[in-house]
Amino acid sequence: MFARYDWKDIDREDLLPRGDLWRYAPLLPLEPAEIRSRGEGGTPLHQLERIGSGGRVARLKVASLHVKDEGLNPTRTFKARGMAVAVPMACALGATTLAVPTAGNAGAALAAYAATYGARAIVIMASDGPPSQARDAIAYGAEVLRVDEDIADAARIVAELSTATELFSVATLREPYRVEGKKTILFEIWEALGGMPDWILVPTGGGTGIVGMWKALHELRELGWYEGPWPRFGIVQAEGCAPLVKAWKAGRETAEPWPMPHTQAAGLRVPATLADRIVLRAIRETRGAAVAVSDEAMKVAALNLAVLEGIGACLEGAATLAGLRRLYDDGTITREDRVVLMNTGATDGGTVPSVEVPEVKTAEQVRQYLGLTPRAS
Repeated sequence: MFARYDWKDIDREDLLPRGDLWRYAPLLPLEPAEIRSRGEGGTPLHQLERIGSGGRVARLKVASLHVKDEGLNPTRTFKARGMAVAVPMACALGATTLAVPTAGNAGAALAAYAATYGARAIVIMASDGPPSQARDAIAYGAEVLRVDEDIADAARIVAELSTATELFSVATLREPYRVEGKKTILFEIWEALGGMPDWILVPTGGGTGIVGMWKALHELRELGWYEGPWPRFGIVQAEGCAPLVKAWKAGRETAEPWPMPHTQAAGLRVPATLADRIVLRAIRETRGAAVAVSDEAMKVAALNLAVLEGIGACLEGAATLAGLRRLYDDGTITREDRVVLMNTGATDGGTVPSVEVPEVKTAEQVRQYLGLTPRAS
């Protein structure tokens, strides 16, 4: 289901003078008086200076390269955008107990916004969901349970409970309003650039990011606010769980569930999604592409973003840089293209290899260890 609007006489001047996603409240289902913002949205679009410039450290060159840094959202991921809209809408429609199946990040986001709007939050987490995300959800007052299988099993349990009890599911695409929050990413990119890039690369598990931005493109055209060429969507998945990439390469309109998914990027460990038809349609409509990358390539990309650009990216977000390298090497993305990478969340430190930190006692030891040059007298 999608939310549709009877827009009449809405101009760009009607957008609100605010710095969060609620700038787009006239294009969202809630009235301003119902909003309790926690600062979601309004994330920066960083232009990269070293990566993508053709320099020795990163041998790829494009016309421009930006990172949409969603790690600065509440709960440190772009999941906050969806829950910031879905939770108050569910509450406005009478729901009091909300539940989500999660690989990690969606649970923390639900918990934070359920606390904000006074709802009960239940998080059913996949067996391999990060313990840190479980702790975050519990810290916001959620009740967290873990299944002994993957997120598909968690989704099955939430779906069964939502039909048999008063529990309301805010699982991916089981209600229409998480997509509404995600669509604001595209609006922000469009406004920040004064137009559209040639490519937007998105790490894709459940697919609400792509679905939301695809919906936003159609809405901008419907409103008459943007008539130019659309950006091409590139989805990036993990080699150990790439059902959408496999389907796209085979020319299919649906994706088969991925058997025995494995990747350290928890947000990409989604073996099947309700959004498969829409994601594949969005790729076709925008003349986009789909690519899978290894966990090792994600880790290298995360380190490059941190060391070369000062951007702390989660493995999922760093996958877009690894995907850019693949698409650039095969000629899909060219030197003339303007590219936006979506970093879906902040790093949790898991991208940094274990190191032994040397112990020192004197300044002279530090000088010798680092090879610092004595100051001239």
